[in-house]
Amino acid sequence: MIRLGLLACMTIKVLTISGVFMRSLTLRQPALIIFFVCILLSPGKGFSNTGNSSLDILMVGKTLPDAQLKSYGNSNVEINSLKGKIKIISVVPQLNTPVCDKQTHQFSETNNGLDQHIDIITVSTNTPAGQYEFAKKANIHNLFFLSDNLGFQFGRSTGLLIEGMGVLRRTIIIADKDNIIRYVDFVPGGGLPNINKALKVASDLLKLSKKG
Repeated sequence: MIRLGLLACMTIKVLTISGVFMRSLTLRQPALIIFFVCILLSPGKGFSNTGNSSLDILMVGKTLPDAQLKSYGNSNVEINSLKGKIKIISVVPQLNTPVCDKQTHQFSETNNGLDQHIDIITVSTNTPAGQYEFAKKANIHNLFFLSDNLGFQFGRSTGLLIEGMGVLRRTIIIADKDNIIRYVDFVPGGGLPNINKALKVASDLLKLSKKG
């Protein structure tokens, strides 16, 4: 089991599975700490201390748990209110880190017009204002940004909250018009999700919905 020790001087010590000390790094920038932790976290179990396992909650065929998030302007958005359209929910720890930035850009820039027919939503624990500034700077206008910054309702209900860090585990969720989960990708380590696969799943789901 990987143990992470956040000391007063922002030192992170990483232990191997056998418990043998490998490396001690001093990180003085909060964003670097979050980035470092996101790289190390593996996808084996849910990280919330609420007793909810993301592997049990976010199973294909189950209903996406309801939760309240905020959009820019402090408008409340309920997960249940997203019914009616197929949706890709791209969950990232923090938008101001390289992998999260790249993931969000790729969903925006490589969806081949899919955003005209489904909702592509980025969820993070950045504040709504922080998400707005990110999208403005990145020139992203075809994605929705929802914040789980206040109360972590989404993170707790899905089991994706990394307690003590205040960030969410990198995950891709695809749900249909009835909020039934059709695809989940718990992204290992610090890598990117398989964005092409997620887009194909969503595209195929859209085609099936039109036939129905």
